[in-house]
Parts: sequence; structure tokens; C-alpha cells
Amino acid sequence: MTDGSAAMTDGSAAADKAALRRSVTARLLALSPEQRAVRSRQLRLKLAPLLESAAQLRVALYAALPHEVDLLPLLTEHPGHDYYFPRCLPGHRLSFHLVRSPERELSPGAMGIATPSAELPSLAPEHFDIVIVPGLAFSLEGDRLGYGGGYYDRFLPLCSGARLVALAFREQILPAIPREAHDLRIPQLIHL
Repeated sequence: MTDGSAAMTDGSAAADKAALRRSVTARLLALSPEQRAVRSRQLRLKLAPLLESAAQLRVALYAALPHEVDLLPLLTEHPGHDYYFPRCLPGHRLSFHLVRSPERELSPGAMGIATPSAELPSLAPEHFDIVIVPGLAFSLEGDRLGYGGGYYDRFLPLCSGARLVALAFREQILPAIPREAHDLRIPQLIHL
């Protein structure tokens, strides 16, 4: 696979993506918790200018899996914004709910991911200012490899006014990622 920008047939892309998921997951699991914590902080510092560019931003975040960039400290590092976290819904859809106190308002949900209560206020996708997009791997061109559920593939096209941003460890950066017709590029990738 030499050209990650070319759309592929569904069968070949699915097989290539599965192999990449295994490879990147192994590299991420090789990082120590200390390495992840230090590098997560460095990535949040690189994101800071965007969060400091305006008051009262509506930001879609996600509660990271243990091998992902830790974003929860953003709530205390950059207070004054409204931070929304996803809930998985039937049909591989997402709803985002306002979280002010992660310790009290997030609990284990689908696949063990910390999830907000459905009772918390929600926000429609078109009203977000910034969406921090999760992913297992990214190319420098903005191609994204998710976990295979298609949740964000369905959600991101609805975020018409939002700035899409991804944060990634260097182990998540690949020279190319197989693309399918529905795959959107992430315009801003912050990595180290």
C-alpha cells in the first residue's frame, strides 16, 4: 500500500485496516503509563493555543482508552469551555453530553469507555466549535483509522461548523492509511 489517499475497494481496505489496527495497537501497548502521561501532557500543551483562542467554546472530547492521549485534564487546564463526551447509541450513532465533573458524571459504558449519563444536557453536532477526534492511527494527510465501529464516520459529517482536530502519539502516525469512500480527513493533526 503506497498511496493512502486513494480510495480502495471495501474488501481490500477492510483487510488492510485490520492489519494496521493490530500493528498500531501493539506499538501503543508497548508505551509505559509514564510515557503516555508525559506525552499526553505535551500534546495538550500543543492544543492549548486553539483552546485559548476564544472564550466559552463548545468542545466535543472523548474519554481516552488507556493507550490513547489523556484528554480529561483539559477540563481543569482550560476551564471556561463546555466539554461534551460521547454516548454510543443504537445504529452506531453518538450523542454528546455536557460534563463538568468527570469523576461524578462519567461511568463505564460500551466497551469499558467512560460515558456520560443520557440525562446530562446534550448538544447537536452542528453546534460544536471544536471536535477532538479519536483514532487508532493517522496519516500526515489527515486520514484516520478508527476502531472499526463507524461511530465517528457517521458523526463527523454532521459537524458542519466545527474545527476537527486529532491528537496522536508518534506511534500512531503512519505513512499511509487505506481510505474508503466514507472516510473523512481530519484537517488538523497535533502529534509528537
